[in-house]
Amino acid sequence: MSRADRILAIAVVLFALLVGPAVRGAAALSPAQTVTIKGPSGSTRVSLSAERTLEVEGLNGVVVVVVHDGHASVRESSCPDHVCVRSGVVSRSGEAIACVPNGVTVRIGGERNDGLDAVAR
Repeated sequence: MSRADRILAIAVVLFALLVGPAVRGAAALSPAQTVTIKGPSGSTRVSLSAERTLEVEGLNGVVVVVVHDGHASVRESSCPDHVCVRSGVVSRSGEAIACVPNGVTVRIGGERNDGLDAVAR
């Protein structure tokens, strides 16, 4: 490998390191408009701009979901480990909180309608 090849390779790597985060950051800033709360008895779609507290009946009890200031979170749950409560807030499209014992999910951006279950990035 000649000196020019090394310089070119270093320039490409530096360019990728500088531009990559900017592109991912711009994609992450795309506004998510809705949050879909899905439980055993159905689903509810709420605007992220709404200020709401919803009580969703899960398989083992009630799950309290709070939509506030463009974020959604699980405040209380009747599940044994409370992993969903400790998950914090979600606000970007594709983010989700799941209370598996209760069968309740909180997903930003709604449900996929392209036939795919998930997309890995």
